[in-house]
Order: sequence, then C-alpha cells, then structure tokens
Amino acid sequence: MTPMLQMHAERIRRTPWRTVLRNAWLLLLGGMFLGMVLPASLFQSIRPLLFAMPLMILAAKDLSHLPNALERTRAAIAGREWIRLPAAWLPPELVGLLRLGRAQRQGCIAWLLRRPPPAPPAGQAFGYLGLGAYRTAFAIAVFCLLVELPLDAAIVAVLPVDPDKRRLLHVLMTMGGIATLAWVLGDRWLVGAGCHVLDGGVLRLRVGARAAGDIPVAAIADCRRIDEPVARWCARHGVDVLRTLTVSPFDRPNAVLVLRPGERVRLAHLGRERADIDCVFVYLDRPDALVDAIGQADTAA
Repeated sequence: MTPMLQMHAERIRRTPWRTVLRNAWLLLLGGMFLGMVLPASLFQSIRPLLFAMPLMILAAKDLSHLPNALERTRAAIAGREWIRLPAAWLPPELVGLLRLGRAQRQGCIAWLLRRPPPAPPAGQAFGYLGLGAYRTAFAIAVFCLLVELPLDAAIVAVLPVDPDKRRLLHVLMTMGGIATLAWVLGDRWLVGAGCHVLDGGVLRLRVGARAAGDIPVAAIADCRRIDEPVARWCARHGVDVLRTLTVSPFDRPNAVLVLRPGERVRLAHLGRERADIDCVFVYLDRPDALVDAIGQADTAA
C-alpha cells in the first residue's frame, strides 16, 4: 500500500461512523433529487452508479478497519479469548455503543432502585450542570417521550393495516420508546453530581458513561477559554478535528485542553478508548476557574 493510500485509509478509519452515515445519506438524497430533475433516459443510465455511491462510502469505511480487525483477531487467538472473536470484526464504534448502552441500562436500573448516584472523587471540582442546559434537555426529553408513547398508539390505531401488523407496530414503537427512556434516565443517573475534578496533579474528566479519563497536568501544554465552535477553532489553529475529543453533557464546549506533543493520554469516549488526541474540548459552568487552576498547578509543578 502506497503512503498516500495509507494516509487516506487512516483518515477514513478515524472519521466517525455518524459522519460517514450522514455523507452516505446526503448522497442518496442527491441521487433521488437527480432522478426528479434529469430526463428519464439519462437517469436510468446513471442510476446504478448514483445509488451505489452511498454503499461505496460505507464499504470504504468498513475496509479501512480491516488491518485493525486482523490485529484484534490475532490477539484474541493468541490469548485464546474466543469470545472476543466476533467483536474483533465489528466496527469499534458499534462495539463502543453496545458497551455504552449496557452501562446506560445499568444506570436506569440503579435509578429505579433509588440508589445514590456515584460520588465524585475528592479534589477541586468544576461543575457543568449548574449553568448548562443538560437538566433542561433531560426534562424536555422525558416529557417528549411520555407524550410520544400514547401519541404513537393513537396514530397506529388508525393506520390502514391489518391487525397483526398493527400489533407489531405497537410493540416496536413501545419498545423503542421504553429503550430511549431507559437510556435518558440511565444517563442522568450516571452523570450524578456532574463535575470534573483536579486532584494531585491529575485532571479527572467524567460525564457519566459517555466520557471518562484522567489527564496529568504535566501533559497539558495549554488550557484556555474558547467562544466559538470547535470546528472553527480547529481550523484557525491548524488542528485536525479528528484528533480532538469533546467532553460535554450537552452544551457547546467553552474551554480547550491542548495536550503536549507525544503525550499518550487515553480517554474513554462513547464506550471505546481514544489515544489519538491532541486537544480535549470541555464545557464548564466556570471555565476561567479551570484555566486558573491548571495554570497554578503547572506553575507549582
């Protein structure tokens, strides 16, 4: 494989699946639009190509993970961990989402059993729930889900389908609503008090099960406040957005941690571990407090 091809394969591999799915969906919509504006004879001649392009994008993303899949397979065989073989060939993002979903369901069960949420570690806390919109978004999501369930039932009841299909739709919609509600409730329980903690020269980032990890202060080259979208900030500073991580419950990040070159900081994000990180974007109620604390800790070190 040529260096240029390796570079493109690595970039495709690091592109999130949600971005790949969005691009494939936009291509599909573009093909449908061309079908409405082009002459029928011309559209029929290029129709296979137009509808194959979204599948080609998905296939390219899947093939870009082939070297990693082979490496994971060899490691599982060498360690005789046969249970890991099926997951070795699944996209890492999908495996991560499955882990995240399991954690959210466990959090929902803990919420139903009225267990106390996880307590933050000792140290200087930096909250993100006091002034953020997460609690409001949580309340709106729960309200919408509780309204959607009877609304879906009323809509399905008047659909012109046979009773068997109607019952199946009732079951599918109810299961989908309950699963989403469990995810929301579990996430709220796992977020708990909602804070990051600076303790003993280590910044401990926690946003429930969605993001977690420890960053040594010595690994942070700069900490500053930002007042613009992440993509724009990365473009202005020449940072590859694929080598960044956003740690926020809901709100747009307002602070950035720039890591020193060569530092191998590992953070869990959406159920999978990330080590290819140059910058970490966070949302805080008082970002200036974190900037001052990191500066003082760096000076003391």
